[in-house]
Amino acid sequence: MALEGELRDFNILEVIQLLGQQGKTGVLRVWGLGKKGDEAGIFFFEGRITHATSNQRTKGDLLGERLTKMGIISRDDLFTALRTQKKSGRFLGEIVVEGGMAEEQDVLNALYTQVHEIVYEVFRLEEGKFKFDPLRGEASPRVSVQLNADEVMLNILKMVDEWPEIEKKVPPPTMVLQKAGTLEEHGITLSEDHDAVYRLVDGSKSVQEIVDMSLVGKFATLEILASLLEGGDIKELGIKRGEIPAQVAPRVEVRREREKPSYVRYGLVLGISLIILFASFFPFKLDFLWTDHRGEGYSFQGYAERMKRERVEWGRKIFFLERGRYPEGLGELVEAGIVVENDLKGVDVRRESNHP
Repeated sequence: MALEGELRDFNILEVIQLLGQQGKTGVLRVWGLGKKGDEAGIFFFEGRITHATSNQRTKGDLLGERLTKMGIISRDDLFTALRTQKKSGRFLGEIVVEGGMAEEQDVLNALYTQVHEIVYEVFRLEEGKFKFDPLRGEASPRVSVQLNADEVMLNILKMVDEWPEIEKKVPPPTMVLQKAGTLEEHGITLSEDHDAVYRLVDGSKSVQEIVDMSLVGKFATLEILASLLEGGDIKELGIKRGEIPAQVAPRVEVRREREKPSYVRYGLVLGISLIILFASFFPFKLDFLWTDHRGEGYSFQGYAERMKRERVEWGRKIFFLERGRYPEGLGELVEAGIVVENDLKGVDVRRESNHP
């Protein structure tokens, strides 16, 4: 039986992490992205994420449109690739690269961005359903990002943590931005990603147009624009209406010092992320942290036994989700590769096996 459930009952990042840890090959489908029929698909090959799709995304968010807006492929090349895809059913990224229309690294960069943006959209859902469909004998696409599931999870948590602050600093999508000239004046060199976004600021493109053309993705682009605005390196020119930006009322510009990174916040995010990762490998209760040192629970032996019991209990739940029943005996957990034999040593196996 396929792994499936309700988003209200399961954190989708935990599901993604589980599929990664167990080296699964298949597609995780998620419904509930808006109107009926909307669906996202996150594709796995041997536990690594290869690409992601969503029929809820606007036309401009699709891989082919993204490559076209970035100037990586021409509109004619896109039409040719789409015709080939319709006939063959092959992955568009493969067709574009093998046809010599784009460099593989450019396509991989676009795929990396698309995976994170789709997973982020799915993570924000409160209602919906998911189902994992295994694909046996499926070969990995020749052009795919092969992302570690844990890495994606940490990146999404970072996006969730930082987005509220970025959103406060970024102007509306129709705002045209222009360079302030300070970087050139002081001979300041930017990082590769910052420079790629900065070069798109030319006094004619709106925030949305810069995002569409950026190679680093929506989140990173807006984060960089917010940083450049805050540092006074770029400034707002006006709201774009049609082809000509309408000038906004003059603004008093105050050059503010660049804020130092919030190391405390990053430290907290990293700490929480590590706890989540650790708990996913060793899912046990943390009540031993505050147990009275005189109690039995504080001993290492008691802690180890509890940890084993918790791991086996989680294994039983995973077995049920995958197969629709609880294991007849705990040995089935070992055969399924969910736990190792050592996890069963010292665990009371007398409880009924068909009951949670």
